[in-house]
Amino acid sequence: MTTTIEAPVETEFETPPRPRKHRLRKALRVTRTILVVLILLAAAVIGGTYVVRQRLAERTMVDAGTAVLTAQPITVGSADAAVVNRVLVAERKSVTAGTVLAAVTLTSDGGAPRVQELRAPAAGIVTEINVAPGQIARAGEPIVTLYDPAKLSFQVDVPLETLRQLRLGMTAYVSGPGLPGRITTKLQEVEARVDTQTTATPDLLTVVLRPEPSALATVRTLVPGLRFDVVVDTTTASGGIPAVNSA
Repeated sequence: MTTTIEAPVETEFETPPRPRKHRLRKALRVTRTILVVLILLAAAVIGGTYVVRQRLAERTMVDAGTAVLTAQPITVGSADAAVVNRVLVAERKSVTAGTVLAAVTLTSDGGAPRVQELRAPAAGIVTEINVAPGQIARAGEPIVTLYDPAKLSFQVDVPLETLRQLRLGMTAYVSGPGLPGRITTKLQEVEARVDTQTTATPDLLTVVLRPEPSALATVRTLVPGLRFDVVVDTTTASGGIPAVNSA
């Protein structure tokens, strides 16, 4: 009797499939990596664009220096010499056109004294009482001075080299005390400034900046004489008259 010994048959086991959660986790990691790379690239592009724009803006902005808020004085006085009897207003008081500012007695005609009332020719704010009650005012001498707050301007003295970069109508930004931020003005005109000093410094010319209508309400609350920083945007008023030609 023959005994047959059979060799054990090797059974090939299939590799079990990877869990679905593992594949999903790997896909999320890849996606997250791609997103981070894209965000970094976008940030680099935005940052580079911002730097370029900032440098271009710095090139187009001209620092004009320090401007002084200036009021055009409105003087009220008598055409003849007079004694000031009463002053009916105080400094910093707002008045309307026609308001009686002072009463004077005329003394120059040689006749009987005549009392005259001095009235405000326009609405404004009183800046100074030039002649106190009881004093004599000469003919034409201011007795009361006021200004129209709607006609305030910023004036800045600039050298000729800076003026050559400017044009009438350019936008200038003003910032400083009493302002919530920078306000917009327009370069209106240039006035020649007489420098009485004998130094070798170049002549300065006065640039007059007018506030935009939207800024008037803020500017009229400021006190004349305050100083402000000014930068001019040279990309505006393209084709305008060169400021140096209007001096």
